[in-house]
Amino acid sequence: MDRRSSHLKVTVAVLTRQRPDMLSSLLKSWGEMILPENCSVRCLVVENDSAPNSEAAVRAYGDTLPNGAPLSYALETEPGIPFGRNCAARIAIAQESDLLCFIDDDETVASDWLDCLIAGYRASSAVLLGAPLRAAPPSGKETALQRLMLSNIKHRYLTKEKAASKRATLEDTGGVTIVTNNWLGETRLFTDHDIWFDETMRMTGGTDAKFYAETVAAGLATGWVNDAFVYEYIPAERLSFWYQAARGRDQANTHMRRKMEQRPIKALIHIATAPLRIIVLAALVILLPFQPQKRLIEIARIAGWLVGVLGIPFGYKSSLYKKVSGH
Repeated sequence: MDRRSSHLKVTVAVLTRQRPDMLSSLLKSWGEMILPENCSVRCLVVENDSAPNSEAAVRAYGDTLPNGAPLSYALETEPGIPFGRNCAARIAIAQESDLLCFIDDDETVASDWLDCLIAGYRASSAVLLGAPLRAAPPSGKETALQRLMLSNIKHRYLTKEKAASKRATLEDTGGVTIVTNNWLGETRLFTDHDIWFDETMRMTGGTDAKFYAETVAAGLATGWVNDAFVYEYIPAERLSFWYQAARGRDQANTHMRRKMEQRPIKALIHIATAPLRIIVLAALVILLPFQPQKRLIEIARIAGWLVGVLGIPFGYKSSLYKKVSGH
C-alpha cells in the first residue's frame, strides 16, 4: 500500500518558552481542530527553559484534548530553538510517527488546519510542506500607532500568502521558504537523510530556513498547502517600528551569514545592492503619508536589512531569540 494513502501517525508539536497565556490559546485551538481520517494524531509541547514553568498550563488540559488527541509535555533545558525542535523530532521518532508538524506558541490553528495539511501531503509527493501564516485580529487594546503597525503586518502577510499561492504548488515551493510557523515534514528527513535543526545557531534564528535549504539541496521534494491556516497573535511589544526593524536586521544578518558560507559570490552581489536599497528606502519615506497601511513596515524592514547586513564586517551577529516577547 502507498505510504500516503495508508494510516498515518502524526505528531503535532510546539516549542514554548515563558508564554503560558499564548500557549493556552494554542492548546484550546488544538482541542477544537478536526482530526484527519485514517490518522493517529498526538500533540506535544516542548518547553525550552531551565525549569518546567509552563507545565501547569499543559497539565490543565489533562492527557487528552477535547477532540481525543493525546497531549504530552517534555522539557528541553538546553537553551536555543534548534535544541527544542530536535527534541520534538526525537520524541516523534520514538513514537514511530510518520509525520511531524510544527507551529509556534504565539499562534492558533484553524479548525480544519491539520485536516487540510494532511490532505495536501496525501495529494503530493513532497516530504516537507509549508502553509500560510495570517495575523490574528487585534485585541482592542492597541494604541493608534500599534493598530497602524498591525495593519502593516497583516498586509505583509497577505502579500506573502498571495505570492506563495502563485509561485508554489503541492509539488514545488517555487523558492518560497518553509519555516516552522506552519510546517509538516516526514520523520524520515531526520532518520534517513540526517537533516536536523542546526544547534550551532542557538539564538540567531534561521534554523528552519537552513533545514529547508538542506532538504532542497538533498534533491527532496517540497510543497505548499494554500488552505491550511494558522493565526499569529502579535503582542504590543512587537507592534513598534523599532521591533520590526530589529527583526529585519537580525533575520537579514543570519540569512546573509549563511549565504556567505555557502555562496559567497551570490552574497556579495546581494550586499552590493545596499545603495539601491537606500534609494528605495528614501522613496518609501516619501510614500509613507499616502500609503501608511503598508509602507511603515517596509521602511522598518529595509532599514533593518541595511544595519544587519552592513554590520557583518563589524562583527554584528544576530541574537534574535535571547529575549522572549509575549506572555
